[in-house]
Amino acid sequence: MQQVLFRIPVPLDWWPDGIPIYGFGLMLFLSFVVSMWLVGRRAEREGISRDVVLDLALPIFVGGIIGARIVFMIQYGIPWHQFFRFWEGGIVFYGSAIGGWVGYGLARLLSSGRLRVPTWRLADAVAPGACIGLAIGRIGCLLNGCCFGHVCSDDCSWGLRYPLLTAPARELVVGNGWQTSVGFGLDEATLLVPDSPPIVGPIEPQSPAALAGLMRGDVIESVNDRPTATTDELRRVLFDWPRGEKWLRLVVRNQGESRAVQFKPASLPLHPTQVYETISMVLLLFVLLTFYPFRRYYGQVFVVLMLGYAVHRFFNETLRNDTDPVLWQLTLSQVGSVIVFLGGVVLNGALPYLSSPTSRPSSAG
Repeated sequence: MQQVLFRIPVPLDWWPDGIPIYGFGLMLFLSFVVSMWLVGRRAEREGISRDVVLDLALPIFVGGIIGARIVFMIQYGIPWHQFFRFWEGGIVFYGSAIGGWVGYGLARLLSSGRLRVPTWRLADAVAPGACIGLAIGRIGCLLNGCCFGHVCSDDCSWGLRYPLLTAPARELVVGNGWQTSVGFGLDEATLLVPDSPPIVGPIEPQSPAALAGLMRGDVIESVNDRPTATTDELRRVLFDWPRGEKWLRLVVRNQGESRAVQFKPASLPLHPTQVYETISMVLLLFVLLTFYPFRRYYGQVFVVLMLGYAVHRFFNETLRNDTDPVLWQLTLSQVGSVIVFLGGVVLNGALPYLSSPTSRPSSAG
C-alpha cells in the first residue's frame, strides 16, 4: 500500500512538504492512457477513425467517472461536497459503465452526426481496453488500500497487511473489534479520569508495537512530534492522521526516563482482492483477443466481456470485506453482476437483430 507515491518538491500552503502524487490517481491516469491506446488500435481495425475515438473518449471518460462516483457515494453515504476528490479513490465500476454509456449517447446526440459510429463495432473495440483499464486501475486500489478482502485463514501465505488507520485497519478495529488500531490499547483505569495522560495498556503479542519494545505502563508524551499530554490529545492526533503516513514515532516515559519507539502498525493479513481482479482482467483480455476472429456478429466480444466480468466480480465479492449486503445477502456489485450477466445473455440473442454479421474475421493482433 502506497497512498502517496512521491511528492513534487514545491511547498504550498496546502502541502508544506510538497505536492503529493497519489497512487490511485496516477494509476487512474495510466489506465485511461493505456486503454485509449488499445481502443484506438482496435477501432482502426473495425474501420473507425482513431480521431473519432479520441473525440468520444472525453465524454465517455467523464461520464464514467461521474457515474462511478455517484454510485460510490450513494453506496457508502459519502457527503456530496467530497464528490471531486477522485484521487483518493472511491469509484464503482458498474457505475462507470452506466455513466460511460450515457456519455457516449450524449456525445452522439449533440455532435450533429459527426460522431455517429457503428455502436457494436465500437463496443467490440472498447472491450479489451476496459479489461486493461481495470487491470491497471485495481493496482491503484491496491496502492490506495480500498477494495480490500476478508482476513485470510491461517494457511494463507499471500495475505496483505495494511498500515495504520487505513480503511482496512479501521474495518478490523471498528467493524469487527479483532485488533487495536495501533497494536496496543490504553490503560483502562486512566481512561475514566478526565485529562489523564495516555498510558499504554494491553499490547498485542507479536505486533509491531511489541516487537519495537513498547511496554505496558509507558506514558506517551508525543506522537510524530505532536505533544499528547492527555488521552484526548492522543485521539486527536490519530484522528487527524495524514494520508500516506505509515510510521508511528512515539516518545514515551517510564520510571522517569524518556525513550523513542517507532514502528509501522499493520492489520491482520487480508485477501488481496485487488490483485485477484488484476489477474482476472489480464486473463479476460487474452480471452477477448482470442475470441475476436470467431465472432459472428459485431458486439459479441463486448458480450464476452459482460459475461466474463460478471462471473469474476460476483465471486470476487465473496472475498471482499468493504461492502455490505443490500438484497438477498448479496452486495450491490453482486446484484449488478447478476443483472449484467443476464443482460449479456439477452444481448447475445438480440445481436442478430441489432447488429450486422462480421464480413470477415478480425485479426487478434
